[in-house]
Amino acid sequence: MLRIGTLGSAPSVGVVACGWRDSGPEPLATGIKLIYTLGGPLPELPGLRIAPGALRGAEQIASALLQGLDVVITEPACPAAPVVAAGMWHYGWTRRDVGALAGATVAGLALATQPGVCVAEIGRDGRSSIDGQMSAAFVRARLAAAFSGGRYRTPEVTVPLEAVRLSEDTPCRIRIAPTPGIVV
Repeated sequence: MLRIGTLGSAPSVGVVACGWRDSGPEPLATGIKLIYTLGGPLPELPGLRIAPGALRGAEQIASALLQGLDVVITEPACPAAPVVAAGMWHYGWTRRDVGALAGATVAGLALATQPGVCVAEIGRDGRSSIDGQMSAAFVRARLAAAFSGGRYRTPEVTVPLEAVRLSEDTPCRIRIAPTPGIVV
């Protein structure tokens, strides 16, 4: 399971940390990758491999992570791109994994709209959950604002708003069901 969290640091620095744990037959893998949005101060990170320039979009971010970089700086663009990129990097998703990309897009948008610190867990099939201080109605309203014309389009997939299914497990945990997407 891929875990992604916002660190809630300075408002001008959109930080996403990606860690993971796997329950498959392979050895347990753990680690951290940082994705910062261009425009804010970058803390000193001695010993970490940092991408040489700002990247744009999920595929560019995923490519940098796959090259073994620890820190990636992104241009402000699709707020879901870091989450989609983390799934592409961790699970090996391609444009053929439309449902997983759509689910990660919804999780990324939900994560980006949350005030303060928030954590998302993303499964291999794109199903996810968001842990933070919000209700399903709050998340639904924030997502609806991002879906111009009832759809959210990325370079990888288009997600119809009517396909998004949310449920509230606890007052602080929202589940996002697998989401069908449309091939771009």
